[in-house]
Amino acid sequence: MNATSHTEKCDELLELLCHRHRRQILRFLDNQPTNTATIDELVSHVDPPSGESSLSTRMHHVHLPKLADSGLIEWDSRSETVRYYPDPLCQDMLQTLRSHCAQPTNA
Repeated sequence: MNATSHTEKCDELLELLCHRHRRQILRFLDNQPTNTATIDELVSHVDPPSGESSLSTRMHHVHLPKLADSGLIEWDSRSETVRYYPDPLCQDMLQTLRSHCAQPTNA
C-alpha cells in the first residue's frame, strides 16, 4: 500500500469511527466468536440516544450502510445478521480510541 492510499484509508476509517455507535457496533462484533450478531443484539448492546426504535432506524439507514460500504461488515437485511471482517488498521484505531476515550481529561 502506498502512502496516498494508506492516508486515504486512515481518513475513511477516522470518518467511520467518529461516531460512538459505529465504534460500539464494531467492538461488539469483534468480541463475538464468529464476528457475527443479529440486528437486535446490536441494538440492545449500543447505547441508545433516545429509545430503541430510533436507534434501530439509524442503524438500518445510517450506521450499517456506512460500515457495509467500507467493507468492514457484511449485512444481510433478510436474515437481519451482520458479520464483521476485522481490519488491522481499524483494530489499532479502535484500541487507541478506546484507551484515550476512557481516560478523564484534565480541564
